[in-house]
Amino acid sequence: MASEAQTRIATMLSVDVSGDTEAVAAARIMDEVAEAVGERGGPRLATAKQIAFAQALGLQVVGDSLRVTSAKIDAALRERNLKAIERLGLRPGDHVLKRSAFEHNGQRHEIVREYTVSSIRPNTRVFFKGGNGQGAWPTELERVDGSGE
Repeated sequence: MASEAQTRIATMLSVDVSGDTEAVAAARIMDEVAEAVGERGGPRLATAKQIAFAQALGLQVVGDSLRVTSAKIDAALRERNLKAIERLGLRPGDHVLKRSAFEHNGQRHEIVREYTVSSIRPNTRVFFKGGNGQGAWPTELERVDGSGE
């Protein structure tokens, strides 16, 4: 939910942040003050690609700005990743599979690799041991032993 400070500032600006996450409230406030703080042209509308992605996630973003739509998408993806961490019971040391699909010469291929979880960052990104920075989002992973499914 919007913070106390955000609610206070939004009220002064006549911006409704009731029911918004902190990130969405911040986006709405930034949109409202954009021109006043030097953002040329003010807030931009969400792109067609953003709107399509948001709708695929089940989000209502019609009439929202690019910044608000982005905040809503980020919040939805974070929630999905947190649920995946919980559902899979992911912890450092767990063995996971990551599937990557690609197309080559008109044919679909899939690569499946097994990794050991090294760490899970606060932003929900999962990193792998010996992966030289390789990682994945929890929603892209499966537990090898299947105990998290």
